[in-house]
Amino acid sequence: MSPTFSWKESFAFGSLISATDPVSVLAIFKEMDADENLFAIIFGESIFNDAIALVMYDTVMMTGLDDKPPGQEIIDSIGSFFLVFCGSLVIGAVSALLIAFVLKRQTSHMNE
Repeated sequence: MSPTFSWKESFAFGSLISATDPVSVLAIFKEMDADENLFAIIFGESIFNDAIALVMYDTVMMTGLDDKPPGQEIIDSIGSFFLVFCGSLVIGAVSALLIAFVLKRQTSHMNE
C-alpha cells in the first residue's frame, strides 16, 4: 500500500526535490570537461533554482497556519515570494558592486 500525501506535503517535497536536478548535470559536465561557458550557465541556473526552491518550500510550509481564505493565502504567498526575490536581488547587486569596487582598488594599488 502506498502512502498518501496531502497537497501541502506534495508541494513541499516537490519544491525540495526540484533543486537537485542541475547538481547531477554539473557533476557529469565536470567529469566530461564540458565547455566552461555551458558549465557557468547551468551553474548559474542551479543557484537560481536553489533559491526559488527554498522560497517555495518556506511559502508552502507557511500556508494553512492561519484561518485565512485560500485566495488571501495565495496573494500573501505571491507577495512573500516577490519580497524575498527583490530583497535577494538587492543584496546580491550591492554585494557584487562592493566586491567589484574592492577588487578594482586592490588591483590599482598593486600596479603602483
